[in-house]
Amino acid sequence: MAGNIIEITGAPFVYDGALVPLLDDVSRRVDTMRQGGRLSADTLRHLFGFFRIKNIYHSNAIEGNQLDLGETRLVVEQGLTITGKSLRDQAEARSLAQALDYLETLARMDRPVVQSDVRQIHKLILTGIDDREAGNYRNVEVKISGSSYAPPMPEEIPPQMTDFSDWIRASTETVNERDAIVIACAAHAWFAQIHPFIDGNGRTARILMNLILMRNRYPIAIISKEERTRYYDALEESQAANLSPFIHLVYESVLESLEAYEHAAEERRRQGEWIEAIADRLGAPERARLVNEYEIWSRAMDLFQEHFRVISENLYDAAEGFYQVYFKEFGNLDLDKYLALRGGQSTKRTWFFRIDFVRGDRSARYLFFFGFASYSMQDRAPVTLHIAREEPPGSFYYKRLRDIPTSDAPSFSEVGYDIQSERFIYINSSEDIREANVELIARQFITEIVQQFGA
Repeated sequence: MAGNIIEITGAPFVYDGALVPLLDDVSRRVDTMRQGGRLSADTLRHLFGFFRIKNIYHSNAIEGNQLDLGETRLVVEQGLTITGKSLRDQAEARSLAQALDYLETLARMDRPVVQSDVRQIHKLILTGIDDREAGNYRNVEVKISGSSYAPPMPEEIPPQMTDFSDWIRASTETVNERDAIVIACAAHAWFAQIHPFIDGNGRTARILMNLILMRNRYPIAIISKEERTRYYDALEESQAANLSPFIHLVYESVLESLEAYEHAAEERRRQGEWIEAIADRLGAPERARLVNEYEIWSRAMDLFQEHFRVISENLYDAAEGFYQVYFKEFGNLDLDKYLALRGGQSTKRTWFFRIDFVRGDRSARYLFFFGFASYSMQDRAPVTLHIAREEPPGSFYYKRLRDIPTSDAPSFSEVGYDIQSERFIYINSSEDIREANVELIARQFITEIVQQFGA
């Protein structure tokens, strides 16, 4: 190890002082992100959702889980059971999702992390997989595959976990934000050395690491399955007290997450500047008119979504297992994004809701998202809902219905709301604009999907 050696107070590790400038830079960038509320609640919600699924997928994949990212999303977000895939792998995805929910709860609490929290995290990870061992320290000797390190004997675990937990408690009470990555890495490595459970130690350790990061308002570190070998080699090195390789790996992972936050904040800033520029050119009466227009439009969209949700749920109940129908909402468009689209400015993350039809091993997923109005709709509805279908099924790539042959898709692909006439309008397969009430549109669309999907 080169350079100045730094000891980690109270923990059996040291690291290379050459890492300090890197850690200081991340700390500075994190502090900048915290200031001024640079990310909206809606943007943060999307980021948390993205990182949650990515975290579940990679953390389980490191341990040998065979679900891919799309399958993990289906199991966790849709509650589906995937034919032909290991039931244990699917249970691991669901259980880790519950543990991450608990992680978010702990991250918001204003108290130190204690030993019972660690055991509860582990209990959630193994619930439905090995209920007898969930949350209980092992009572047998174990060996770590591929490692020369020998974990402590069962009788040594309680006192070692007490020492570790006392250090965790003190560290989460007094940690300097600049040292968050170091403390998070030390917690992971120390816990991995004790290896207190028969199974689930790695997933528990990674949650503990991210809990400390989140407590200090850092983005989480997601160790990807592609870095599995480097990850294990770094942990092997930590058994000789050298934490430097592991700190560097986690630093890079935090940096990757931080860059995603910074990108989202920059997009938000650019859009905000554009909105402010437009607002400066408008007088107060015009701004008030646009806000009123948005409120009317937003209520109409909420009504539209509600009709689709109710029909989807009723169809699910009536199908009696022949079909499975799932409705997933993503939130209405906020005022800034509405004005951006209305003014011809592109914006991201405009998903409104999705309806999934599943029958055996077949699926059809329809996504409703906001966008610019087609030329023929612009005069009546400047911001419209576009409809896309997952093509091919299971790919999570969506193709607009207007680009799919009408013989293989519902007869309309774009819906708007005409505030002047207080009517919903849509473009049919003949490119004509038609008016209809929302119930008729919803019923017609669902009926056409069922007819085509059930053929």
